[in-house]
Amino acid sequence: MLLATPAQAADDPAPPPPVLLVGVTGVRWDDVTTLTTPALWSLSREGAIGLVAARSVASRSCPADGWLAVSTGTRAADVRADDGTCRTLRDPGESGQVPGWDDYVAAADAESYGATPGLFGDMLADAGSAVTGIGPGASIALADTDGIPVGAHQVLPTSTLGITRAVRDALDASQLVVVDAGSLRDPGYATTARPSTPQPTETAPGDVLEEPSPPEVSTPDAILEPSRALQAQAIDARIGAAIAGAQRSGATVLVVSLADSGRTALQLAAATGLAPNGEQYADSLLTSGSTRQAGVIQTVDVTPTLLDGIGLDNSAAALSGAEILPGPPTSAATARVAHLLDVQRHATMVTRVSGAYSTRLVLIQAVLFIAAAIILTRTGRSDRAPLRPALRVLKVGALALAAAPVASFLTNTVPWWRSDMPVTTFWWVLLGWIAVITVVALVGPWRRNLLGPAGLVAGVTVAVLVVDACTGSTLVIDSPMGAHRVLAARFYGMSNQAFALLTAAGLLLAVAIADPLLRRGRRALATAVVAALGLILVVVDGAPGLGSDFGGPPALILAFAMLTIVVSGRKVSWKWIGLIALVGVVVVGGFAVLDWMRPAADRTHLGRFFATVLDGGLWDVVGRKIAVNLRVLTSWRYLVTAIGGVALTWLVVVGGRPRRGELMGTGSPLAGLTRAVPLLRPAFAAIAAALTVGFLMNDSGIVVPATGIAVAVPCLVAAAAQWRLGEPDGELSPAEPAKEPARAD
Repeated sequence: MLLATPAQAADDPAPPPPVLLVGVTGVRWDDVTTLTTPALWSLSREGAIGLVAARSVASRSCPADGWLAVSTGTRAADVRADDGTCRTLRDPGESGQVPGWDDYVAAADAESYGATPGLFGDMLADAGSAVTGIGPGASIALADTDGIPVGAHQVLPTSTLGITRAVRDALDASQLVVVDAGSLRDPGYATTARPSTPQPTETAPGDVLEEPSPPEVSTPDAILEPSRALQAQAIDARIGAAIAGAQRSGATVLVVSLADSGRTALQLAAATGLAPNGEQYADSLLTSGSTRQAGVIQTVDVTPTLLDGIGLDNSAAALSGAEILPGPPTSAATARVAHLLDVQRHATMVTRVSGAYSTRLVLIQAVLFIAAAIILTRTGRSDRAPLRPALRVLKVGALALAAAPVASFLTNTVPWWRSDMPVTTFWWVLLGWIAVITVVALVGPWRRNLLGPAGLVAGVTVAVLVVDACTGSTLVIDSPMGAHRVLAARFYGMSNQAFALLTAAGLLLAVAIADPLLRRGRRALATAVVAALGLILVVVDGAPGLGSDFGGPPALILAFAMLTIVVSGRKVSWKWIGLIALVGVVVVGGFAVLDWMRPAADRTHLGRFFATVLDGGLWDVVGRKIAVNLRVLTSWRYLVTAIGGVALTWLVVVGGRPRRGELMGTGSPLAGLTRAVPLLRPAFAAIAAALTVGFLMNDSGIVVPATGIAVAVPCLVAAAAQWRLGEPDGELSPAEPAKEPARAD
């Protein structure tokens, strides 16, 4: 018999410890208290903790959706019931197949996420991994593509002692154990059994269920659902029992709430033991490469974490998430929990104000568009009443409205969500920022320039978005016009609305800088400034780790190249446009390839998209973007802004041009505006081109052009009002060349 020498034994890597996933649904950190949920409270003291963005195919996820995310490694969902209820999960019956599996497969085929129910189970089976599932949710997570759970499966014991014994025995024989510890449901959102769902034929071993009894109901006809506290107490008892069963094995333990409780909110996550990067889950906030935020992960991050935890390579699998990792060690556990509760409250509160913000912004824009069309086209001298006061009010109102989008991001500089009246506080903070930006635009030395006030607002918009992208996107995330964590669309970088604002405001800022330079004969400097500004915005918007935006750089390159050509004194031809488009494709492709070459855990949206293309999922992504664009296209909020903004821009920029046979367009009060600022028309042509490309390449539909219009058109109205105030007769004399307009106080 040959014995291994000490040197040989040292060379053999030790097998990774087993992994225990305790999955629940509907549990949040505000459900955790010292007395009622001691197991989760202890986890918050000892392990790494975080929040889970549990969004699935729909904005509100059901228990089956969360477990399907583990099974598929991407977003997947159950077939939606007509009444909107969620399915009650059941263990496999005599056939061995997961109840409802055909529905899960049909729902995945109907969506464009490329989900394959059973992918995780097939990978485990192919690798020969020893796995055990306990409870109905675990059977979904560990099922193969035929819907048969791989490895061993058993019903969740009804006692805590039985759960501890089952987990301990399973970890002795398995590399991976998955436990479904139950679902917490909000009142009115109870799950229901589907007619096609067979009842389980097995009975669970153990004693009587150790679960708190609901309070007695005094009225015989009343129906009372268990409170969140009672449900959380029962789930915590199961979690504690499962963790107790893992203590002897030294297993890595993940406790993740995989789906909503009925109302959409960020869920709970905690972990102890060895992480995929070799560090320990302890005294820190959880994070992942898919969110790049301390304390926030996604449901789709669970699958790659489990695969890595048991030593399986997942780089070739089409998984949407990334490994869940511990962040840097932080302060006391109480501070960590307080931080998560603050983030959770912020994410919830912003959903309560964003809809009202968008609606009011659109309605005020509609009023401005109508007022501008009436006031700006009114004939007569602008140095007399009633036109002059109306123009002054229009100018101030337009600047304030142009400042509203960037002010919505700046609201995150003040923690309004912590107030006792968060909604009211939000509106006061928003109005305060609008007032500050508007006053600065009106009182600075730039007010003497025709495009000065509008350029200042555009400059503030650009500066805020660029600085935010370079410092971690703290203003864009969970702002009314930014990316919301609960929607799990984007957790860092440049959102679609931020891109639209950056594009429109950036082009307006370029014109505001280049126009005075051209007046002084500094064409070369003006050309260099426009090109340099465009280059900066392209890098910030598209670079991995900054904006990480795939659809933005082509639009920015096209728009700024067009404007740069015009500023240089040349004409934009189709040949130029084709060359610019080619450059845009090369730049974006280069960003994506460079990001893809990094380790999978470090990739951003660009690298993940390129990996999806290599895996053959391009058309799924394209189909999903088209579907979203068509769905958003009919939203009245954005249609009003888009149609009204385009019509008003045409009236101001095109309608004021002199017609053939007219002497310098004397028939229109705005005839001299485009002669006073020759770059105005090419600037808005560039904005239109950029927003159109952004509309086609992003998945927010008409949101992109409508958001760009929200800053571009009010700035145009402010400039037009200022021009009319500086030109009392409404036009330039035929013999007088374009000059800087007089100051308009």
